[in-house]
Amino acid sequence: MSSFTKNEFMTRILLTVVLIVSFSFVVNAQFKKNDILLGGQLSYGYSSSNQKYALNQTYDYKATSGNFTINFGKALNENTVTGITLSYLPFSNNNYTVDGVTPTKYKDNGYAAGIFFRKYKSLGKEFYLFGEASALYNWSNESGKDSTGKELLTGSSWSIGINFFPGIAYKISRHFFLELSLQNLVYFGYTKSNTNTPQTKIANDQLNISTSLTSGFLGNLGLGVRLIL
Repeated sequence: MSSFTKNEFMTRILLTVVLIVSFSFVVNAQFKKNDILLGGQLSYGYSSSNQKYALNQTYDYKATSGNFTINFGKALNENTVTGITLSYLPFSNNNYTVDGVTPTKYKDNGYAAGIFFRKYKSLGKEFYLFGEASALYNWSNESGKDSTGKELLTGSSWSIGINFFPGIAYKISRHFFLELSLQNLVYFGYTKSNTNTPQTKIANDQLNISTSLTSGFLGNLGLGVRLIL
C-alpha cells in the first residue's frame, strides 16, 4: 500500500473535489441528444539512461510505453457523454531487473476495458474544457528473456481503478474534435500481480492513490480525436 503524508492526502482529496465540481459547469450546447461519438487516444513515452557499476560494467536502459484507446459513447444531452472504452497498453524495457535477474528484453502487454462519463464547457472560439471520470478493469501479461532467447521471467496482473482527468477539445467541424488531455490527474486503484523468476515467486497486492501532478505531468499528456456520427 502506498504511503503519503497528511498534507499530500488532503491535496489529493482537494484535487478530486475540484475535478468533480467542474463536471457540474453550465455549458453551451455542442451535441444533440442521442448523438453517437467515436473517439480514440494515443500517447507514447520513451526514456533512456546509462548506469555504471563495479568492474566497469555499463548498462544502457531504454524503455517505451504506449496507450492506444478507443471510446464509443452516446450523448445524453448537449454537453454530457457516456460510453465504453477499450485500451491496449504496451511496455518494453531492454534491461529490466527484478529479484537480481536482468532479462535483456522485457515486455508487458496490458489491456483495459471500462465505462466513462464526460462533461464539456465552452471556452469560446470552438475550444472546450472537459472533465472525465472512468472506471476501468486492467489486465496484463509480462515476460523477460536473455540474449539467447531463454525465458527468465513470467507474470501476470490485474487491477481495478477510477480515474479523473481534464482536457481541452477543439471543434474542427460539426463532426470532428481534436483533444489534449492530462491523464491520471487523480487515480484510485487496487492491483494484484504475480511474477515468477528462476529463484522466487513474487506476489503483490497494492492499493494506490496517486496524481500525475507529482510525477512529471508532461509524460501523462494524451492526444485524441472524437467523431460525431
